[in-house]
Amino acid sequence: MTWTISELPRRASCALWLGLLGLGSALAQEVSGNVVVQPLSVGAKTFSGMTRCLQCDPADARELGMEPTGLAPRFESNASCRTIDDGWAIDYSEKRGKVTYHGGIDIPAPKGTPILAVADGELVAVNDDLENPEGLKVYLRHAPADTGHPYWIYTEYAHLVELPAWTIGQRLRLGDVVGKTGNSGLSGKDVRVRNTGSARVGSGKGSGGSARRDAVHFAVLYSEDPRFAVWHGRLIPHAGRWMDPVALYREKPPFESVKLRELSAQEKSVPVPYRTSDGQTVPAGSKLIWPYACGGR
Repeated sequence: MTWTISELPRRASCALWLGLLGLGSALAQEVSGNVVVQPLSVGAKTFSGMTRCLQCDPADARELGMEPTGLAPRFESNASCRTIDDGWAIDYSEKRGKVTYHGGIDIPAPKGTPILAVADGELVAVNDDLENPEGLKVYLRHAPADTGHPYWIYTEYAHLVELPAWTIGQRLRLGDVVGKTGNSGLSGKDVRVRNTGSARVGSGKGSGGSARRDAVHFAVLYSEDPRFAVWHGRLIPHAGRWMDPVALYREKPPFESVKLRELSAQEKSVPVPYRTSDGQTVPAGSKLIWPYACGGR
């Protein structure tokens, strides 16, 4: 199922889409029982840049922050943490059959590995539609007090092997298991066929017919406004922007991709707090952690 904050069912998604573009005023009666939902108008550019639909302009996603920054996570030397393979905002055009960029980071792990809530937050959206590249996924919303950042932050955890038992509106604590690692969703080859009618792709990683590895797709969105909408399984913050997920662990601004690109090499190496396999947070008291537990400390 796909929910907004009002638990809007998917059968209303078309009307919600019109509302997002500012073309609709209200959803039909009995959308959710007898509740009439007023769709949130997020604006055409935000809709295009956040949903990256087939007809959307990829330049909108770039303008909203989906561009490489050069940031890299850095862990304590004696910590064994899972690392990124497909990085932030890399070019997925060959794989997808249209101009598109990677809206998150992929961190491989064995199937069934627990994925951790990176901060305290509220479960605000769940998607069980397997006809999309991210597959089974959940979104958490984090208030400024949850992260220490001056924004409302949304974290996305995708490719889950199954949906968790959490319910919409439920509060999760730092380190709670938001789901387990899988590879659900359409493969790059499947998406290319859907977009172009051709399965022909290059020889790069993930472009052939081999099975996709198990991993979490971890994405971060942010806004100064706590409101949001959901369209076809994608959460769209009002006045939202994309954030390089590694930037989430920076202790101070900037967080905008265009400004992060200008940082020195030393500043682009970002110390990342984490949770150990025995439940300790390192450094103690951190409000943020890596999506997987680390070992070797």
